[in-house]
Parts: sequence; structure tokens; C-alpha cells
Amino acid sequence: MEVLIGITLFFTFIPLAVYIIYLAAILFTKKKAVVPLKDYPEISIVIPAYNEALVLYDRIKNISLSYPSELFELVIVDDSSTDDTVSVAKKAFEDLGIEGTVISNKVRSGVNFSVNKGVSATKREIIVLTGADGEFDKNTIPLLLSVLLSSDDVGAVSGDLIPVSNKKAVTTRSEDAYRSVFGKICTWESNLHSTYCFNGPATALKKKARADVHVTKGADDASTALGIIKNGYRCLYVPDAKFYEYIPDKFEEQKRQKVRRASRLLQASWVHKNLLSTNYGLFGTVIFPLRMLMFFICPFCILISFVLWIYVLSSFNLLYGAIFGISVLSIMAIGHFKTNMLSSFLLYQIYLFLGLLYLVKDVHIWEPTERVS
Repeated sequence: MEVLIGITLFFTFIPLAVYIIYLAAILFTKKKAVVPLKDYPEISIVIPAYNEALVLYDRIKNISLSYPSELFELVIVDDSSTDDTVSVAKKAFEDLGIEGTVISNKVRSGVNFSVNKGVSATKREIIVLTGADGEFDKNTIPLLLSVLLSSDDVGAVSGDLIPVSNKKAVTTRSEDAYRSVFGKICTWESNLHSTYCFNGPATALKKKARADVHVTKGADDASTALGIIKNGYRCLYVPDAKFYEYIPDKFEEQKRQKVRRASRLLQASWVHKNLLSTNYGLFGTVIFPLRMLMFFICPFCILISFVLWIYVLSSFNLLYGAIFGISVLSIMAIGHFKTNMLSSFLLYQIYLFLGLLYLVKDVHIWEPTERVS
């Protein structure tokens, strides 16, 4: 029994140590003030799109209100849509007086392929990557560009994602709690060196810093950031630059979205595992190792320790094991009624664990979540 307790404590200690470090980061990290952008540069904006006819016109209109239209070109890469995505995009270009181009993939090829293709077709050296669903506010792009252009060693930046939903449910409550700490962790990483946990719909980068991402493995946003870090640049998080993204309120929809995102983030991390090196400063010696522990080790440790604690406590008294198991499940259930970090933390550990199980599965092409006009 002493050996079993020791093993249980070992599996408990690993995630506890990792998340104590992140908790300290959340409590003591402060975001840096962003100097307002004086001169707006010419930029290219790239949107990968698949069956976005319902939302694309409003998205293009939102972009036209977010940055001077005479200073940007908009490149939309249609991933072989089966709806009116192409015609809606062209109509928006004409109605709104925007310099725009639609490039169509002959066959459906996924976001990574579409982003690579879109970036290659751009004319400007500063690129904003975004999505077809969601909104910028009037300060999003200027804030991103201000930080991007603040130093020669900054290769890419990402903004904060604000979840928007039609109603409050367990999915939206967990997302609210998750997002409340996600940005603080990314800000801490940025203050040390770089973060690669970008929000894809609000990313700005220097074209010279980027390398094409793998077309079938890894999330496009994380892969972009990791490639830029590998090229010797920093990737920073800009919490004041907001992107408002619709999230599904149905549990199965959120689960599908989160597991896919988790598996693609894990793929990107594994593909770039050689960043675990002193050659990349504090990113390679502190930030990336912690993230690898968080993504690959902690979900297994938490699951194993949960099972072991039930067994150990039940060995003393069956009631102790039952109370422990019911308590953990009750914490998760509370998240259905009231936002709290503990229930959200447990839910996202499940998503990461499922993402690990899907790690070898090809998820570079997927059906989008439900759209809202």
C-alpha cells in the first residue's frame, strides 16, 4: 500500500507542479501598454473559407469598418465550397469597394493548405490572418500592428478571443472561464519570450518571418507561430486586441470543436518538438517544456491519479472512495450552473485527453460548426 500511495502522489505531483507555476504566472503577470499606431501601413488580409455564404458578407463588411479600405487587400481562399461562398465574397467586394481576390481550391484541402496559398498570393509584407465567422472591433487590427511593428525581432502577434453565444450553457460557461485565464498565460509567456498558443482569427505577421505550415499536421495558428519562433523571431500575445467569435452552445458541437482543436495543437507541438532546446532561449527551456507537460503528460497523470485516489481511499473505507469520486463529478456538474475555473479545468483536461487519442488521426479537414447569421 505504501508503494501504491507513493505512485499516486507521483502522478498527482506532476500536474500540480505545472499548474502551480501557471497559477503564479496568472497572479503576477501584467499586460504591457500598447503604444497607439501613428501611421497605418498597407496590409494584406487572408481568410480561408469553406461554406461561409451565411456569414461572409457581414464579416467582410466588419473588416471594412475595422481598417481603412484603401490600405488593405483581401484574399479569400475558397476551399471548394458547395454553397455561394464565392459569389457572396465577390458581391461584398463590389458593394463595399474593397480590393479583393477569391482563390478557389480545386478540391477540398483544409485550412493549412488554404492559408499557405492565400499568403503566397498576397502583395504586401504585413499580413493579417482571420476567419470568416466573427468580428473585429475598430481597434483590433491597429493594436495588433502596433505591437507587430514595435520591434524587428517580433515576427507575429495574436489577439484575445471573446466567446459570443446565444445562450448560457455548460459549454459557454466553461469557455468563459477558460478564456479568462488563457490570455493571461499567453501574456506571461510573451513577457518571457513568446507564446505559440495563438487565436487564429486574430493573427498578424511579417511575411519575411513566416514559413509555410504543414498542410495535414497541426493547427495553422500554432504551426505558424512555432515556425516563426524557429526562424528566430518572437510571437507575442496582445490581450487588448479583441476578436469576437461565435461558439456553439450544444455540448456535442463544442466537444467536436475542442477535441479537433486539441488534437491539431498537439500535432503542431509534436512536429516542432525540436524547439525543446537552449537555442531558443526561455521559450525552449521554460515555455515550451511547460506546454509539452501540460498537453501531453498532465491529462494522463490527472486521469491516472483520479483512478488511483479512488482505489487508495476505498482501500481504507469504501465510503471515502465514493465521496472522492462523487465530489469530483459534482465539481464538473456545478459548471453547468455557475462559471468556475475548477469545473472548466477538468472539462478541458478531458478534451486534451481525447485530443491525445486522436493525435494520429487525420483531422486537417472537418465540417464547420453551426453558423449563425
